[in-house]
Amino acid sequence: MFRIVCAKGVESVEWKSGFDKERELIFAIQRDLDVVTAILLLTGQITIIGVFVTPGAFRVSVGGPITGTSRIEGKDGNVGINIIIDMIDVFLAALLLNNQINVSGAFISSGRFTINVSGPIFGVPKTEPALSELNQSSQFFHRTVSKHFYVNPALVEKFTKD
Repeated sequence: MFRIVCAKGVESVEWKSGFDKERELIFAIQRDLDVVTAILLLTGQITIIGVFVTPGAFRVSVGGPITGTSRIEGKDGNVGINIIIDMIDVFLAALLLNNQINVSGAFISSGRFTINVSGPIFGVPKTEPALSELNQSSQFFHRTVSKHFYVNPALVEKFTKD
């Protein structure tokens, strides 16, 4: 909220800063990564290849030939194990599509990389776009300006329309 002092008194105007727009863009990119990862899991292009366990949480690592790693399969082509691996992949894809877990990072090594997914249901805080320091400075600026200076509402409206 942005407070504007004008002839009528004090008005509150909903104001989206550039930081809010950037945050929304980052969130959209993160969601796109989740969806693409889910599609790759469902099509068998990548599969679970490992689990990182940390105190109170874990992360699942996925990869496959398109990331430079081998697709995990049951020993000696064991069909039962392959079905379980495929079920885990479908489960991970469903969690990604339902925004229960998210792509949390990538592990990059020589000639290969893996994608790490995790979320609150695995004990890891949800990945959120963060521009905290810049956002705090922006909020401080807007509070100071609205408290000490008159800002023409028509001017604010003109410059906030995109």
